[in-house]
Amino acid sequence: MKVQTNLTGEMRQLKPDQLYHKMIEEIEDYAIILLDKEGIIQNWNKGAEKIKQYTETEVVGRSFQMFYMPQDRAAGIPHMLLKQAAAEGRAVHEGWRVRKDGTKFWGYIILTALHDAKGGIIGYTKITRDLTEKKLAEDKLKHTAEALQRVNKELVKSEERYQKMIAEVQDYAIILLDEDGNILNWNAGAEKIKGYKADEIIGLNFRLFYLPQDQANRLPEKLIETAIRENRALHEGWRVRKDGTMFWGSIVITALHDDNGDVIGFSKVTRDLTERKQTEEQLQEYLRTLEMQNQELEQFAYIASHDLQEPLRKIRTFADIIQQNMDDRAVAIRYLEKLDNSAQRMSELIASILNYSRLSLESQEPVDLNGIIQQVKTDLELAIAETSADIQVDNLPMVNGNVMQLVQLFTNLINNSIKFCITQPVITIACKIVHQKDIDSNASILAGGSYYAISVTDNGIGFDQQYSEQIFSVFQRLHSKQVYAGTGIGLAVCKRIMEYHNGFIKAHGNEGSGATFIVYFPMHQELIRA
Repeated sequence: MKVQTNLTGEMRQLKPDQLYHKMIEEIEDYAIILLDKEGIIQNWNKGAEKIKQYTETEVVGRSFQMFYMPQDRAAGIPHMLLKQAAAEGRAVHEGWRVRKDGTKFWGYIILTALHDAKGGIIGYTKITRDLTEKKLAEDKLKHTAEALQRVNKELVKSEERYQKMIAEVQDYAIILLDEDGNILNWNAGAEKIKGYKADEIIGLNFRLFYLPQDQANRLPEKLIETAIRENRALHEGWRVRKDGTMFWGSIVITALHDDNGDVIGFSKVTRDLTERKQTEEQLQEYLRTLEMQNQELEQFAYIASHDLQEPLRKIRTFADIIQQNMDDRAVAIRYLEKLDNSAQRMSELIASILNYSRLSLESQEPVDLNGIIQQVKTDLELAIAETSADIQVDNLPMVNGNVMQLVQLFTNLINNSIKFCITQPVITIACKIVHQKDIDSNASILAGGSYYAISVTDNGIGFDQQYSEQIFSVFQRLHSKQVYAGTGIGLAVCKRIMEYHNGFIKAHGNEGSGATFIVYFPMHQELIRA
């Protein structure tokens, strides 16, 4: 308490203005200086020396402008602050100031006008605070904020570009799914491939793109489960567009995770590979057809060589006999006749082989089968008249086909019915519509959908049903050529013609009670009669 008593005593010895002056001098955190009305420095405290580094003797009598940056002095800022303080009582300002050593500090100043008893300006007090650390921190914060703003702006711009890129891609359907598989976005490629507009599809589940059987088998759910387990799932298969048509889609589903590794959704990229799929299927079909044709050619070559050897061997044999019996006219005439028959047989075989080999995938067009039957009846007019054949024909449909091949098809079938009949031939040609599921499973070619089943039924000698497939092979005969003429190629030609028409042929028979041959043509809605 003695120290306090001494201090109190000393303070009492000082006059109030001396005490106030002493307080100002001792303050170190603020530069407090007195200026005359022209801005000339009149006094200097410890705070001013600490902040600005000048001693009192170095600055008293000089203008306070010495602390300002050259550009600020050139702009007249010190003079402007004095003028403002004189007019308004005080002026406040922040800016860079210069220390004695040339370094800078951020000064916050308050310039206050001092007045005499009559209100006239007699000078100014100038209080300066060094806020450099605060300024640097603010600048750093500002620069950081500006940098963050720039980064954020770039991120937004980048995201917008990315979103725009995704939205504008047309060759791929790129969509975002939530964790339940519900659609969150929709790009131009998705609309092009799947047919839906964004407002028609967002919010619905991606399951609706899958075929009913795939939905029943939980294929969409299994793909999601695979993506969760393995991070992504790949699949190719038929998908459904808005209009119900199908496309072959190649899809990649990728799981999306949050910072904790939890699945928050999925990206799904789909590409329409229908053209590629169709090309592959056409190639496979071509290869299957080529393989089948090669097998047929091998079989054909084997059988043809066998059947051609028989008349050729007879010709050689008969020629030898004639040569050995040149003096016996009766023998020569008899074997010349046999030789001629063998040559005729060979000629027929060669003609049939050429006929079979010339069949090809020729151009097709809508054909009225009623006109085809009428053409065949005209061509077979003589045989029909000689046998008094009764041919009864239903109203037949339009099919997509080749006129010449269809004439050949029904010529062979009707001619067979006439040829293999020992009484007056009665031939019925009828038509009905059948669906694939109602056709005997032994049918070798099924294109799906519905068919025109056109039957040719006769009252001829028939055949054993166990040979119903064999009779369509090249040179296969169920009866001796001595009893029934023919080369054994006619029904093989019929089979090939039907294959070229995307159909097939079947035979039904019983020995002694006639036969029925049924040709199946795919139905085309645009050809159905009104």
